[in-house]
Amino acid sequence: MSKVQTHTIAGQTASGKLGVIFPTSQQPAYASRFSSALENLAESGASAAPFLSVPAASAGQVTLGRSLPTPVAIQTPVAQSADMTLMFVARLPNAPVGGNGNIGVMGANFYNSTSLSGWNGLTFGIGSGLASLYLCNDVNGTLSTQYGGAALTAAQARAWGLYAARISSSGGTGIAATIQALTAGTEQVQNWAGALYSKTAETPTIMLGADYLPMFGETQPIEIKRAFLWNTTLTDAELDAMAALIRADLASETITV
Repeated sequence: MSKVQTHTIAGQTASGKLGVIFPTSQQPAYASRFSSALENLAESGASAAPFLSVPAASAGQVTLGRSLPTPVAIQTPVAQSADMTLMFVARLPNAPVGGNGNIGVMGANFYNSTSLSGWNGLTFGIGSGLASLYLCNDVNGTLSTQYGGAALTAAQARAWGLYAARISSSGGTGIAATIQALTAGTEQVQNWAGALYSKTAETPTIMLGADYLPMFGETQPIEIKRAFLWNTTLTDAELDAMAALIRADLASETITV
């Protein structure tokens, strides 16, 4: 990772905690390279924290999920927002099977909702056939589950892969999302009516390793090697620059994504 002394880029000032300067007009609200179990960097100065139990890290990755003998996730300080970009490098330790079609890697979901059985927010993960973005939209008070995904084979899901989801819904004309499996070279562009939903009096925050609905029957954890969150929708050029930076960083570990 490139480090500079000025802690500034394109007029944006990074926190002393962040330290690393990324090639985006806004610095990430959260970033982690997982060289240790809880290594994390937040522009806000607020650190991520373990949820349910403390995660274990090995070989520069962290293993998270509800299906572990002791369930574990990581709560980031990043609130869900109308415009977001989520990027991660992850893999499934086992082949995806029917019933666990989407293993949550990042999500603002029932884990941090006061109504555990209710829907809330979004989740982005990988699984059987797709790298999927699920979300709840509100169309004049009516809620529905929406999803879109970039094509993914089981073999690709089990290998280290780079993924990105960009969401824009602040313009008042619906929700637009671009979901990309960058290593696989696939993408899906989705447009939905309404606004991204959050429960009244709740501000969902993004969690890592949080599979979001028990009815999907997730039966395996997720291994995460890099994670990045922005409360803005990155441009194509910014996403390309981030992808190049992540790939160069992982090349030092002889990992190709």
